[in-house]
Amino acid sequence: MTKRSNSSTDFRYTANMTTGFNRQEVIAMTGIKPSNLSYLDETDLVKPHKIGESKKPQVIYSIEQVIQIKLIQRLREQLSLQEIRKIFQFLVDRQYQPSIFGCKLMRVGKELYFVESECEFGAYVLSVSGKHKGQIMIHQIGELGEAIVELQQEALKRQILDYEKRAKGTLLETVSQVMAKK
Repeated sequence: MTKRSNSSTDFRYTANMTTGFNRQEVIAMTGIKPSNLSYLDETDLVKPHKIGESKKPQVIYSIEQVIQIKLIQRLREQLSLQEIRKIFQFLVDRQYQPSIFGCKLMRVGKELYFVESECEFGAYVLSVSGKHKGQIMIHQIGELGEAIVELQQEALKRQILDYEKRAKGTLLETVSQVMAKK
């Protein structure tokens, strides 16, 4: 039986033994430390599906949760957990549209933006800068899709059992295709 979490950042998909990834596979694919993985569970940022006895359950992560973990790792270098939660809520609100993963994530002051067109973004920044005195700091955080590509490369390098079969038809495969076209 599969249990779903009630986390606000939970995905629409349920993991099972054939499509999900166990704890060791997640650690291998993402490079996350086991203690950090436990922390994500404890804080409800990424809540794995737990199957079996409550003292020592089988822990299964959906492919989408593995993506979340990789994104957290990548974004945590530059953003707070609160900002990362907001990004995840943004993705949930837009139903994880693959095109979002091809956008650049930018910070202007305290605000975060997904930028499709750098020209349009530049025009926006120029219009905002006229309203403020001083300089505006723009910081490029990167494309979320880059983390997906890294995740896929690591899974193939580590020879995760049936990885391609488990990723087929998922958000990971779709985003990888979007990133390959760039």
